[in-house]
Amino acid sequence: MVNTTKQTQLDKTTSFLKDFPSFTLLKYEKTTHISLESLRKQLKKTGSKVMVVKNTILQKAINKLSSTKDSSYLRAVQKQTKDLKENTALLGLAQDWSHGMNVFFSFSKNDKTVSFKIGCLDKQTYGGDDLARIAQLPSRGEIIAKVLGSLKSPVAQATHALKFNMQKFVYILNAKAKAN
Repeated sequence: MVNTTKQTQLDKTTSFLKDFPSFTLLKYEKTTHISLESLRKQLKKTGSKVMVVKNTILQKAINKLSSTKDSSYLRAVQKQTKDLKENTALLGLAQDWSHGMNVFFSFSKNDKTVSFKIGCLDKQTYGGDDLARIAQLPSRGEIIAKVLGSLKSPVAQATHALKFNMQKFVYILNAKAKAN
């Protein structure tokens, strides 16, 4: 007979993984409840969520989902989660996952008791070190803004240079007209 509490936890974890196809598994050791709640609040602003899970229930949820056609990308995660040991939290990331990753990385720099284990971003599996490097990258919006700024900057400088010479010429003509 199946324990109803564990079955409920399994259903919650499975639905969490369905709702957040981009997710990471986090290691937390000796982390205070207050710091986890502050992380939750920061992540909520980005549309991301944290859920503390038992390793065996997480493994069962991933096994259940990886057998479906839509979630076949979880097979790589399934292989890496066979030997989970430490406490695990599940970080579900919003559509633009870079913001949630940046928030968690900033938090983990201040609180050394939390770190990345493994993750799945855009149906691609990454290890903890790779996730830390990805989290340090600027978000998609920041990159677009930098590219547009660099494209706009030379045009603005050229316009200013051309305009400056014309203004200088007009000032010289005005000065000559006043002098005569």
